Amino acid sequence: MTIKHNDFVNEWLQDQENQNIYLRDSLLEFSEDGDYTEFFRSLEQVIKARTSVKQFAESIGMQRTSLVDLLHGRTKAPTIATINKILDGLGYEIKIQLKSA
Repeated sequence: MTIKHNDFVNEWLQDQENQNIYLRDSLLEFSEDGDYTEFFRSLEQVIKARTSVKQFAESIGMQRTSLVDLLHGRTKAPTIATINKILDGLGYEIKIQLKSA
């Protein structure tokens, strides 16, 4: 029996710790290559693992269409405030740490 990749990811993301790992790794990739496409794809998958995009958008005070456009790269690069709003809605925060010399 085979399982589709998306089905596997959706099942794997039902676990909170897997969500944490997935988003952390995706954010690290984004910080290295500057391409937020995969990071927003990861956000969308975690959102869908928890609830619907519509319900999530409502919970953070965004229009569903605006959130979908952002997650699918149909809008210009989002502001840090928008990224923080989405992460906060998922229960995460970005921390900045100085590199040791």
